[in-house]
Amino acid sequence: MAVTVSVYEKNGLCRGPAIGNATFRAVSTILVIYDIPLTATAGGPLSGSTNVYTVAAPPGLTEWDLRVAAPGHNPWVFFVRDTETHEVWLTRQ
Repeated sequence: MAVTVSVYEKNGLCRGPAIGNATFRAVSTILVIYDIPLTATAGGPLSGSTNVYTVAAPPGLTEWDLRVAAPGHNPWVFFVRDTETHEVWLTRQ
């Protein structure tokens, strides 16, 4: 059970350079509060891309809020379901 996430830097209204050092967490502040670090492997199904990650689902969840972060960038939180594919553009701090 996993989601696939491509991570890029936002460059104005365009997709910027790839980000190869992203981190991922399952987060929630509603009802049950949690902040779980997730395991991610670079490469994903689009082999050869270091900015494409396969992120393991948190134990027992098939949908959750995913926080994507990278050094020097503002994190982004969004809702995901198991097996989905997403592309994220992070803005510089």
